[in-house]
Amino acid sequence: MSEDTTADPAERFNAALDAIDDGELEVACAALEEVVSLVPDDGEAIVILAKVERDLGLDDRAIARLERCVEADPENINAHVDLADLRLAQGRPGEAAQLLALVLEQRPNHFDSLFLLGNAFLDVDAYEEAANAYSASLEVNPFSSQAWYNLGKARKKQGDEERAASAFHAYLRAAPHAEDRLEVQGWIARLEVDGGERD
Repeated sequence: MSEDTTADPAERFNAALDAIDDGELEVACAALEEVVSLVPDDGEAIVILAKVERDLGLDDRAIARLERCVEADPENINAHVDLADLRLAQGRPGEAAQLLALVLEQRPNHFDSLFLLGNAFLDVDAYEEAANAYSASLEVNPFSSQAWYNLGKARKKQGDEERAASAFHAYLRAAPHAEDRLEVQGWIARLEVDGGERD
């Protein structure tokens, strides 16, 4: 009796997830490519495959895959967010902001989109807009140490010492064992001195 070689997309998808858990990214990539070839509109598999490709250093492949996914499924939020993140890594904050704006029209309180939008603004020295985006993200998730850190950076760049110091204090509360805690404590000390001198 011959063995059935028909690929079951669900089985291949689960095998890919197991391979990711085991750190076998090449195996996961091959399995997910098979899933996507069998079910071309499987948005979840496409997004995960693009993440694996990015982890393998195949950013161009991931970008092309996500671009096709966004075009085919404008409501695939994860594809928009991941593509925006890649655009930021490419130094294209304007394109990232456009993708994130589309997500925020559907889900105004989407943490990742608000956070990445803050990064996009920070990249173009739009510090007030960046601070507003980070503040909005922290309303959704007040425990995000990275959002507090970036908010502190934006406020510091604005010259708002008091609110920068407050954000960095919150960062250290959220990440008390952060490797850069001594450096951040030094920033806080200088910011509080500068802020006090202005009073």
